[in-house]
Formats: sequence, C-alpha cells, structure tokens
Amino acid sequence: MLTADPSSVVQKRDLHVGGLGSSASGALAAVSDRLPEVSQGWLRAARNAARDADDYVREQPWAALAVVAVLGMAAGYLISRRTS
Repeated sequence: MLTADPSSVVQKRDLHVGGLGSSASGALAAVSDRLPEVSQGWLRAARNAARDADDYVREQPWAALAVVAVLGMAAGYLISRRTS
C-alpha cells in the first residue's frame, strides 16, 4: 500500500530470505530504499488530482453532473446487456 511503514520494508529487506546472495540483497536494498520517496510522490499526485477535480466541480457543477449522468447511463446500458 502507499502508506506502508518504511521500517517494515527495511525489516523485510534485512531478512535473508531464501539464501539471496549479496548482489540480490544489494538490488533489493536499492529498490526498497526509494520506496517511501516514490509512494510520497504518488500520494502527492493523487491529492493534487483530487483538489483539481474538486475545484472543477465547484466551478462548473452542471457540467460535472452531466458527465456523471452520462457515465451512469453508459454503465447501466453495459450491465443490462450482460444480464439479458
């Protein structure tokens, strides 16, 4: 998950699972060290996208309502075709 505790990642990395050699352990360490940085970037991007969507809906509520209505109708149509 995006909110994984970095210490648990480090603990898992430090375990010597399945007899990994030093080269594999080094590669695993390189990946797991960057994991908190990358997850923070994804979290920041998701928050920015949610904030932008909220701003758009507040500025143009009727357009947002129309988009939701069209998507709902399309989903209903596709669901009804599968069950028939």
